[in-house]
Amino acid sequence: MNLPRLTAIAVLSAALSACSSSTQSLPAAGTNASAVTNPAAIAGTMDAWHDSLALNKLPSAGCFKATYPSNQWSRIACGTPPRNWYPVPRSRKPHLGQSVGDGNDFTLDATPNIISSAIGAFPKVKGVTSVVSGGQQDSYTMQLNSNFFTTAQCGTLSNCVGWSQFVYENPPGTEEGALFIQDWLVATTRSGFSSCPPNKGWQNLGIGCVQNSPFGVYLPNINVTQIGSAVLTGDADTSGDSIYITVGTNAYGMKNVQGDGITDLSQHWQGAEFNIIGNGGGDAATFNSGSKISVNIQAVDGSKKAPACPSNSGTTGETNNLFFTKAPKKVTKLKYPSIEFSMTSQSGGTATCNTAKGK
Repeated sequence: MNLPRLTAIAVLSAALSACSSSTQSLPAAGTNASAVTNPAAIAGTMDAWHDSLALNKLPSAGCFKATYPSNQWSRIACGTPPRNWYPVPRSRKPHLGQSVGDGNDFTLDATPNIISSAIGAFPKVKGVTSVVSGGQQDSYTMQLNSNFFTTAQCGTLSNCVGWSQFVYENPPGTEEGALFIQDWLVATTRSGFSSCPPNKGWQNLGIGCVQNSPFGVYLPNINVTQIGSAVLTGDADTSGDSIYITVGTNAYGMKNVQGDGITDLSQHWQGAEFNIIGNGGGDAATFNSGSKISVNIQAVDGSKKAPACPSNSGTTGETNNLFFTKAPKKVTKLKYPSIEFSMTSQSGGTATCNTAKGK
């Protein structure tokens, strides 16, 4: 996936729930013969498609899909999210250079600004042919996670923080993937919680109280060889939280899938983690030898200032078997402030993360 296209998808992702001012138009289907054989023409028409979608925000709360070359969103059935839990890290010890995840991750830090949308993508993917999680082939998750934050939704619980995860879960085989939001009230002490706020839909796991969004979107399984064309977006707004994914020629959106008051994320979102990791319960995603993946995170935070990129600041307990390596020397300036880092199956080298201000 090239960076110009990443820019176009970023515009699309942030504009799905907030109007865009883009004026590019989409060539009529079947009228551009060069797009069939010319890769540059294909990229150009895809960019125009993304921009045209940005003009047509989702019409209402619910689940929607759009397919190239149409720029119209079609309502689709919402589903029930899978009952998989994606807990916090088991260890917070610094260990850059070891497997990614379980707290060992670079994150985008927008402090003191508040993030309204975050966008995760893999602009460069090389040599990836397989992944295994929990002993199952082609099983993994893409997670776009918030920072931990103090929230009034903890109620009378002491030693409690809020946490939200925008998740794409890819099951093994040819089963459909699931797009949904998972929310937590996390216990910050080893004693955990003996109860959760009543009548709020929480399930007590001891280490925290957890619940999934009421609905999710199901879409065709994304083979790991296709992740370079996938972009995951999470939105937080006082009117409701939303999640979107674009993969190849299809876009899926779920607007206001839950009330923002579950964790009050829109008031506190200042950090974002994005990666491809194991499928729940602290599992690891094991990639084949020779895998190389770069990760890009953008944040819509009302500024153009380059964010910070702290190490060992990840918030999820899932991992992968890759190693951080030297980040690209220069991060292409995208529409929104961003960070970029790289992972590889080969250990060694210096782990770095680079940042860029928005346009």
